[in-house]
Amino acid sequence: MRRRRWVRRLIGSGVAVTTLFAGTVVLLVLASTGQPGTGGTGLSSCSAAVVGAGDVAELNADQLANATTIIQVGRSLQVPDRGLVVALATAMQESTLRNLTYGDRDSVGLFQQRPSSGWGTVAELTTPSVAAGKFFGALLQVPGWQDLPVTEAAQRVQRSAFPLAYAKWEGLATAILQAAGVNVGPLDCTTPIGFSAPPGAAGDMVRVALAQQGKPYVWGATGPDAFDCSGLVVYAWRQAGYRATVRTSEQMYAVSDPVADGHEQPGDLLFSHFAAAGPGHVMIVVRVGLAVEAPRTGDVVKLMPYRAGGGEVIGRLRPEVLQALPAG
Repeated sequence: MRRRRWVRRLIGSGVAVTTLFAGTVVLLVLASTGQPGTGGTGLSSCSAAVVGAGDVAELNADQLANATTIIQVGRSLQVPDRGLVVALATAMQESTLRNLTYGDRDSVGLFQQRPSSGWGTVAELTTPSVAAGKFFGALLQVPGWQDLPVTEAAQRVQRSAFPLAYAKWEGLATAILQAAGVNVGPLDCTTPIGFSAPPGAAGDMVRVALAQQGKPYVWGATGPDAFDCSGLVVYAWRQAGYRATVRTSEQMYAVSDPVADGHEQPGDLLFSHFAAAGPGHVMIVVRVGLAVEAPRTGDVVKLMPYRAGGGEVIGRLRPEVLQALPAG
């Protein structure tokens, strides 16, 4: 018997909100600040600002061109979108999407692949399309790679000394892939890349949550350096100006009201079922099909696709106005 799925909305009670971000909140936008460059491996004259996704402050035309190449190669090999996100996040961590002719020991190229480890010649590995093809070839050989977190999937290919570092680029990788579209249009510094959120409190809290990507999961933590699932929600709402005194996913679920399935919006909360007692995990909707979460011990705050109407989620909540409930 299929489990009934619930979507709920937190009810407001006249709580005053401190507006942190005026107008429409743009969670991740690459805005042109110059003219497109000519490609190659050096810095182009085009500079694009990046907001709300990882530690990078800007991308240039060369980096966007390399991202386009990775996506095009993946599409030609019929790699699922999950694999394209893994590849983009990996290249961002390894080379910041630059076709480097140097690296640790003999590492070169977008993915810092090593000729001495059998990846290929220097000429091959510094050809972005060839390097991308070699990365995808290795990824597709990893058993069950589509079900692995980005960090684990990338690590199975790269064998990095810092495997958790890949996770902080998942949001940027997802946004780049979304901007490229199904037909993989060329990305340049005029391409809008990112997720839009509504003005007001919900948009504010989503932006705060996205800015925490890459920070570790720690049970009971409410930030600013680590979070558990509901701790991320609490921190985001507090930064948006609310007295978010509800602490657990169960408490958040209890003070909500229904929203029609499939009509979730940025700032809504998704609840998944961990035990018979009720909802045990909470995520924040970025857009339909994508949420930001603090998943589990050993993982980090990251974006995660979800299947709308798929039955694995038992509740969604839209905290448009969070109640100022009594503490405790």
